[in-house]
Amino acid sequence: MICKKCGEEIENGLMYCPKCGESIQLVPDYNVFEEELLIKVVEDKDKAKDDKFASGVYKMTEAPVILQETKTQTKPTNKYIELLKTVFTKKICIIIFCAVVCIAIIASCMILPYLGTHNYDYAMNKAVDAENQFQYAKALGYYEEAYSLDESSFEAIYGLGRMYYRIKDYDNAVLMLKKAIELDSTNKKIYSYLLSVYDESGDTESIKELAKNPPNDEIAQLISAYIMLPPGFSYESGEYDEDLLVQLTTNGDYQIFYTLNGKNPVTSGKLYNKPIELTEGTTTIKAATQNKDGEYSEIATAEYTIKHHELSMPVVSPTDGVYSEKIMITIDVPEGCTAFYTWDGSDPVENGIQYMDPFPILEGASVLSVAIVDENGNASPVYRGNYIYQP
Repeated sequence: MICKKCGEEIENGLMYCPKCGESIQLVPDYNVFEEELLIKVVEDKDKAKDDKFASGVYKMTEAPVILQETKTQTKPTNKYIELLKTVFTKKICIIIFCAVVCIAIIASCMILPYLGTHNYDYAMNKAVDAENQFQYAKALGYYEEAYSLDESSFEAIYGLGRMYYRIKDYDNAVLMLKKAIELDSTNKKIYSYLLSVYDESGDTESIKELAKNPPNDEIAQLISAYIMLPPGFSYESGEYDEDLLVQLTTNGDYQIFYTLNGKNPVTSGKLYNKPIELTEGTTTIKAATQNKDGEYSEIATAEYTIKHHELSMPVVSPTDGVYSEKIMITIDVPEGCTAFYTWDGSDPVENGIQYMDPFPILEGASVLSVAIVDENGNASPVYRGNYIYQP
């Protein structure tokens, strides 16, 4: 118990405070603050009661207090609601964030494996594996994917050509194999596939086109296994100003028969065994190849017109006449030609002396004969001059 006067702690059972001597009231102990608060409440009620009846008019004095209390009580409520809203919004944000992360993870799991398989090297490796296992349709799909990723790839283009051939899609096979040849014009394997496509589809005309201008002898020999072509000529048809030695060629181990008179070489031909010599004039050669079974190729024809250049009269100086001094004779010889001369009037082409350097005039009266012969054996008109040398 506490002494009301001095605040000293008093033991139970004592009637007076041992410190100040104040008498002790035996009432229950209570809190001083609560007592003061209770007194304050009683005084406020008494004052309100006095104010209520002071003028004889009823005034609501407690209402403002109630309103104030109500207003004070709503503030925590609003704050609570705002807190709930804040918490609720954060939760939503967290949920949304988690959802986005999950979607990103799922997308990565789906897209990354796809990206790992959707590239050129992967497609080419799978295509080669499938082709080695003779799964041509499957290999075709991978080669098409590789080609879509790199349309300039020789491996993809050549692979497509092979696979289209395997599945007998000859049109696309020809398209791709021709593209492959453009990238590698001497690849024998590409020609093998292309020739097989032409052969199986019965396109002999395309084989003939390939045989017209093969890139090398090895591929020409390869083409010869598919078709017996007509003989080839070492010179094309046309006009020439010199004699020719025409050679006939074949693309395989075949015999060649030919004619020079325009007749059919299959029925009237002569076996070819050496170059054909053509001289001035027009000559038509017809030729055909024959295989071991006696079958003939188509007939090839070439026409040649040879017209030699006409040589003009030789130019000799000095000209003929009477001379009292010893002179030197010179002859103007065109390039590629040879000059011949005689002093007795005979034919210089048959009996003449080859002109090398200027030569002296002969004493007395002489007839100088000069002729020019070109590299094809064509002779010019003969120059003849009367020379008299009288010292």
